Amino acid sequence: MFSGSWGAAKKRARDADADAVVTDDDSPEKKHKVALNAIAEELICPITQELPVEPVLAEDGRIYEKKDLLQWFGTDREAKSPTTGDIIGTTLKPAPQVRNTIEALVKSGAIEGEIAEAWTKKLADETRVKEARAKAEVGDAEAMWRLGVWHRHGTNGLVKDLAQARAWFERSAAARDPRGIACFGQSLLLGNGGPQDNVLGLVMVSQGAALGSDVGAYYLGWAFCKGWRGLTKDPVRARYWLKKVVDGECEYKNLMGKDVAEAARWARELEQEE
Repeated sequence: MFSGSWGAAKKRARDADADAVVTDDDSPEKKHKVALNAIAEELICPITQELPVEPVLAEDGRIYEKKDLLQWFGTDREAKSPTTGDIIGTTLKPAPQVRNTIEALVKSGAIEGEIAEAWTKKLADETRVKEARAKAEVGDAEAMWRLGVWHRHGTNGLVKDLAQARAWFERSAAARDPRGIACFGQSLLLGNGGPQDNVLGLVMVSQGAALGSDVGAYYLGWAFCKGWRGLTKDPVRARYWLKKVVDGECEYKNLMGKDVAEAARWARELEQEE
């Protein structure tokens, strides 16, 4: 069986069977184990050191995870191979047969442990993204917002891309999802993924806050607290919105704990200033 992390697997492959050399006298079990180690080693992406979910064949003859190799190449038409260091073209060929082989090996238990668990999680992420895209394309505002969040943080197998995040938030806002409205406003205020727009940004976070988004309440409370982005400092309005965040009164709660703690700190500072 091929199990555990890739580093541990490589060590086992080196230690076992004298550099994976087998003879006619070796047992079938030994031959099977050596063969699986050899197959698994060829399937590992040299960049991620994991089994690829979307494998592609590069011009250096190696298999890679597509999104990670594209990130490696950047915008270059020619780039260095992650494996050999040689200059290669950036043409990639899909390798569905590799994907099928990995899936068969993982499902059968031939490849197991950490590396199989990591691949299974990536597969689940891929499925989740596909389902969200399908819903978003038929007008599901929540799915649009989720895709924006995943692109903003680079999670669920998506590349971190603030422009894509902003685009999905804008679509979600147009479909009137409170979270999408607030997050689109956040992107506008911070200039994430595009030009900064304080006026429209404040309109969006205000609408999001009024519709129950804690993200909207957070940024509106901050703006009134600090006189930020053109708003006049207003402790009364600041406390009103920050209290909603701190007391958990917003219907849509998407802030991280550190953000709620920060909102509480701003509220205390306002009380001390009185």
